[in-house]
Amino acid sequence: MYELKEKTKKMAAFTVGINYEQFIDFDYSDELAYINQSNTKKCDFLPEDDERIIGRGNPLLARNEFLTMDEVNKELDGE
Repeated sequence: MYELKEKTKKMAAFTVGINYEQFIDFDYSDELAYINQSNTKKCDFLPEDDERIIGRGNPLLARNEFLTMDEVNKELDGE
């Protein structure tokens, strides 16, 4: 289990608007209700497939910037 520092808890409480310990006791529906009542914009989740958001993979792979272990070994050997 992760443990947050006191400074992080204070920043989270400032951002969320309530004490950190109170917020972590909320269940999922309570979190959404609290966030929706405190914001002017409703908290929505994206649909499963959104054509505007497409994973294009790792840009390093697309630019062929990964080296194989053979290429690394050759460079280390000075070839």
